[in-house]
Parts: sequence; C-alpha cells; structure tokens
Amino acid sequence: MSYFDQPGKPKKKDRVMSFHKTRVVYTNHTGKVSGAEAVFVNMLRGLSRSQYDVLVLCPEEGELQQMVRAEGVETASIPEMQARFTLRPDRLLRYASSVASAVMRLRREIKRVDPDLVHANTVRAGIATTIATVGTGKTVVWHVHDILPKHPLSDMIRFLAYIFRRTKIIAVSQATAEAFRGQLPFHDRISVIHNGTDLSRFPMRKSVNSLLKRELGLSKDSFLICAVGQICARKGLRELLEAFMKIQEAAPEIHLAIVGKTVFAHETKYKDTLMRITELEGLGCRVHFTGERRDIAAVFQSADLVVLNSQEEPFGLVLVEAMSSGAPVLATRVGGIPEIVTDGENGWLVAREDIGGLAAKILELSRNKAMLESVTQQAREVTCPRFSLEKFQFRLNALYVQLMAQRDNKQNAHAERAVQM
Repeated sequence: MSYFDQPGKPKKKDRVMSFHKTRVVYTNHTGKVSGAEAVFVNMLRGLSRSQYDVLVLCPEEGELQQMVRAEGVETASIPEMQARFTLRPDRLLRYASSVASAVMRLRREIKRVDPDLVHANTVRAGIATTIATVGTGKTVVWHVHDILPKHPLSDMIRFLAYIFRRTKIIAVSQATAEAFRGQLPFHDRISVIHNGTDLSRFPMRKSVNSLLKRELGLSKDSFLICAVGQICARKGLRELLEAFMKIQEAAPEIHLAIVGKTVFAHETKYKDTLMRITELEGLGCRVHFTGERRDIAAVFQSADLVVLNSQEEPFGLVLVEAMSSGAPVLATRVGGIPEIVTDGENGWLVAREDIGGLAAKILELSRNKAMLESVTQQAREVTCPRFSLEKFQFRLNALYVQLMAQRDNKQNAHAERAVQM
C-alpha cells in the first residue's frame, strides 16, 4: 500500500492548509544505479520529511528501489524505459513501445496519488512523465544530468520540453543547461543547481591512508592513480590506459586502479577490451580492476591522484568527493568539470583526448609531491563547501517553494476570474 493511501491519511483537499506537506512524486526511467541515481538518492537523503510527502516511481530491475527504501521512502514500480539515441526504425519502434508502457503506468499512478509536483530525475523520465500528465496541469521538473548530443532526437527532446510550458528544467551545470537550451528561448524555465554530496561521508585523511595499497600488495612508496566510477567509454578509461602505457617504463612505481563496474549490458564489451589490453601489454601487476567498492572514501584516502578522463561529463561529483577526502584531482576540460576544477588552483585540467598531454601531466605530478599538496587545502576548504548536500538541498527546496507559489497564484487567478464571470 502506498504511503499516500495509508488508512486515516487525509486526502489533500481535506487537509488543514497550515499543516499541508508538499506531495512530490519522483520518476526515474531505470532501476539501475549510475551517477544520476546516486545523486537522486543523495537528494532524498537530504529532503525534509516534515515538509514533503514523497513517492518514487521506478522499475523493479536494479538496486534503486532498495536504496530508496533504505532512506525511508515509499516506491512503486513502472516498466523500464528502454530508449537510446538511434534512427534505426526497428529500434525506434521498440523504444516507443517501451515508453508507451511506462507512460500508461505513470499516468495511472500520478492520477491516483494526485501530487503537488512531479520531479523526473532523468531526461527519459521527463519525456514519459510529461506525456503521462497531459491534461492534468501538473508541473513537471526535468532533472537533466546529461549533455544532449548533436542528434535529431535531441532537437525533438528540447522542443517537447519547450512546448509544454508547465515543464521546468534543473540542469546540473551551466554546461548542461546550455546544451539543453540549444537555440530555444527557455528563459527562466531552466535553473542550474549543481550536484551536492554529504561531505561528512568523505573525511579528510589525517595521513596517507594506504588501505587500498595494502590490499593490492603495493609498497607505501608506490604512486597510486585511481579512476573511480562507471566503466564505460564516456569515462575515457581506454585513453587513460594508453596514457599509462606511455609512462609505465619511465615510472615503474606508478599503479593504476580502475574502481567501478559496468552498469548497462552494452558496456560489458568495453570493460572486456580494457582487460584484454592490460593482459596483452603485460600490465596485470600495474593496472588493477577492483570492481565496485562500497568504501569509496577509503579509496580516495589511499589515492595519490584521482583522474577523471571523461570524454564528456555533465558535472563530475566524484571530483568533489575526492577533494573532500584530500586526494588531488586531474580531469579533462569538458562539460561541467571546469565549474569545479580551476587548473593549478584546486586541481589540474587537460584537454579531451590528449593522451600525450595526460601522460605528461601524470608523470609530472607523480614526481612532485609539493605540487600535489599545494592544491588539497584550497580544494577542501574553498571548493567542497560550494557542493555540499546542504547547499544542494537549500537550492532545490527554494525552487520547489517558487514552483508551488506560482501554481497557487495561477489557481487563485483562475478562481477570481470564475467569480467575476
């Protein structure tokens, strides 16, 4: 039984206004957990239960429902939306059928719950939720965690969000906002709210914590590079591996740990390729695939350098988490990363797909401990507080309050016109 259907729970119209909580339904197109879902769980963790009644609609497959329930939030199931960028007619037909099934279930659940606000955590969820709420007048928030690629379907997605004036957009970075906006005059309908994380879960290391080094059988004098996150082509792990190969003879003390897992089935071949290259190049004792780790703070505390070599990156919250833990960061100058990292001040930036430049910078940093130490204090004390969970939640709550005020003003205006007629 849904939280909103509990016996004795007053219907929204019967509640005393002074005690009214804002009902929010969240939707997500997948039950699998990658970056957007991790941010989503963080968001729920910081959401005031005294202000909001919450229900999450997402597929059963994957870990998301379990993680949401662990935060004390009710869930209900919808079909998975299997939609990807393509122009192949057979795939488009299959994807359209998948979205249609999700739309029907979403519409049924949203009409039953009658929320004040619907928050779609992904673009695909935004598409389905907007269609599912046609005729209801519900405000639908699209939380955009992706930089839309140049593709005809991207133009269709933008146009859909634009023509439905009741949609509001949260972009996780200025770069994401600009990519989503394109040439359309969204004006004040797009808000940038940078992702935030619970910094208390990533405490500053008191000294170099070599837990991961010990597990990998490395000496305390080794230089450990960590790449943390989803294993997929977008993260540029193959290019990082190629950069490592360029310097591995010149710096025999350097090791690379790839920390994470594939999330979606189509990414498995990519990981297999990385492991095959590692084996063929005889790097099995220098390149370590650790799999997914739950003790990420300990991983960061063990790292001499955290590298995020993304080909595209909407934000890059892993950089904030690494900074909070005292690990220096090196990342590509793409997407929202420069909104976190200022080259030479709180970390370092290299150009995308510049394998030689990446290799040279890693080698330089591995030989200069003073350079590494010079950025950690700035990163921890100045950068990290800008991306705390508290600041993220404050901005999100302010947006919710604004949207509810706009809705109430609109309803009052309609009521006044009805009286005058």
